[in-house]
Amino acid sequence: MSEQLDLNPGDRVLVSRTDRLGDLILALPFVETLKLRYPECRVDVLASLYASPILENNPHIDGILRVQNDQLSTSRHYKKEMAHKIVKGKYRVAVALYPERLISRLLYKCEIPERIGTAGRFHSVYFNHRLLHSRKANKKHESEYNLDFLRYFRKGDTVKAPRVYPTEKENLNAERILRNAGVDDGFVVIHPGSGGSAERWPVEHFLQLYERLEKSGRQVIVTGSESEGEMVDAICAQTGIRVNKITGETDLRTLGAVLARASAVVANSTGPLHLAVAVGTKVVGLFPGRRIMSPVRWGPVGKGHRVLQPATAECTCPPLECSCMKTIDVEMVAEAVESIYGNA
Repeated sequence: MSEQLDLNPGDRVLVSRTDRLGDLILALPFVETLKLRYPECRVDVLASLYASPILENNPHIDGILRVQNDQLSTSRHYKKEMAHKIVKGKYRVAVALYPERLISRLLYKCEIPERIGTAGRFHSVYFNHRLLHSRKANKKHESEYNLDFLRYFRKGDTVKAPRVYPTEKENLNAERILRNAGVDDGFVVIHPGSGGSAERWPVEHFLQLYERLEKSGRQVIVTGSESEGEMVDAICAQTGIRVNKITGETDLRTLGAVLARASAVVANSTGPLHLAVAVGTKVVGLFPGRRIMSPVRWGPVGKGHRVLQPATAECTCPPLECSCMKTIDVEMVAEAVESIYGNA
């Protein structure tokens, strides 16, 4: 059994998760549990500049440190600036949920007394408390792997599901964007992008799903980045399909407020899928047949969601060129949407 740390009132804890949006969202149960068990301590989070906005307005997070990962690896001056910010925080404990090498070394260089990370990696030497577990086998959910780090802290209630908290202004912005798009209550969001983080269902299939749902009387809207909107436009021009979209009109947090108003969200295994879950919306997640991307580890947290995968036992396609995803049938996805829509 790992040694439990003895934290005192006023101690400061820094939780590091500096990778992608979905990874950070799945770290929220650990962060909120830590604050729940130590309300008298300060709990800050170190996150990537891109993903960090989802931490804002969270009553269980005291502070946010934002890092540009590309700058950290290329700029000595930037690395010194980050070290200065961390030292200024006077943290007694640092928990590296994602043990990235440069971050792990930075926590060590900043001389944080208690540094917790995983064992079995070269840069594990930078930690003085090492958790022995391997995530490669994908035996349980990523959020549960994060909660394993609680063994170093006092026992108590545990937060199981991630939550993101839109502000009143963000909710009003979402309402305005939807109103301008002619969308009112009871709609389905289709988010065809993946941000390059996972194999994706073909955009053509998403647009066929759009047509199928619209013909059945559902309001449907497409979300995504500006570049993803351009990709949708190009395919619409080829196919003659017309869609209602708000691509490029939302930042990360306003997107969360839009997803919170939806009755169902359809997305690939990507950050916005987990964002929808974190704002309380049921999802249909489209996952590849690769063990490393298994929904056992990366699926939506909680009950009432639907996960669909190709029929193939194990995908052997080249990375990000998965033809297996094409075998997920549009009608099957539409039926999954209808199954959760009625319970929204």
